[in-house]
Amino acid sequence: MSDRDAAQYLEQAKKKATATGWFSGNKLDEAADLFAKAGNTFRLNQRWNEAGDAYMQQAGVLVRMNERDEAATAYLNASKVFKRISPQQAIAALQQAVEIFTDRGRFSAAASNQEQLAEMYETDVGDIEKAMNAYEIAADWFIGDDAQARANKCLLKAATFAAQLGRFDKAIDRFESVASNAATKEITKWSMREYLLKAGLCHLCVGDHVRTRQAIDRYETLDITFGTTRECAFLKDILDAVEAADLERFTAVVQDFDRLTRLDPWKTALLLKVKNSISEEPDFT
Repeated sequence: MSDRDAAQYLEQAKKKATATGWFSGNKLDEAADLFAKAGNTFRLNQRWNEAGDAYMQQAGVLVRMNERDEAATAYLNASKVFKRISPQQAIAALQQAVEIFTDRGRFSAAASNQEQLAEMYETDVGDIEKAMNAYEIAADWFIGDDAQARANKCLLKAATFAAQLGRFDKAIDRFESVASNAATKEITKWSMREYLLKAGLCHLCVGDHVRTRQAIDRYETLDITFGTTRECAFLKDILDAVEAADLERFTAVVQDFDRLTRLDPWKTALLLKVKNSISEEPDFT
């Protein structure tokens, strides 16, 4: 079908959507179908903006009809096509769908699409603060829907971005929360050392040495195997170097760990912050 067909569907839909009289209810139903046809035709022809607009108009008509579940589907369709050309329009449409899902008590669908919203903020917009907030909301909804594994995934994303934004206490709380959840299942216990390492690095960035050592002691209690891991030894050695203000020792510890366990950019950035804090400490000798 051509763009001309889509335009005809659109024109007919608009006329029926504005019809008045005894049979206007039936006209709305027909209008919604025609807006959907227009959207589908524009979509086949890769006219993304026109398709998105048609789906949004379909959703508006369905809301007027109180067909909110169908309206949510229309908003999702609009979001998918808008994503091709305009992340902000895609986000706006997806937010409308999420609002309907929460109002309707469809929390599984709300959580899944809220997670998708967070991913769009992260990858399409590049706004990690909005992504962090959206992931936290999704995590809360997943927890309420008894989907802890998916909640953990969102919490880890939120923690990662919180640290990048310098909100280390928030990051620590989220990493420790996921580690505690991981401790309850054999299949996830192996991941605990990674989460505890990240929480420990955030503690080091805060700069409270006493609190950091207390946290490491607590981690060894949370996971009885943690004290035997390279991650635990690494945190302790880094803390010793920081307390001694020994840059040479700090560098040696980091290089030794990196030789066997490659440090990713996120950890490297945090370690650089810790290293700079050593350099900035006043020398009273």
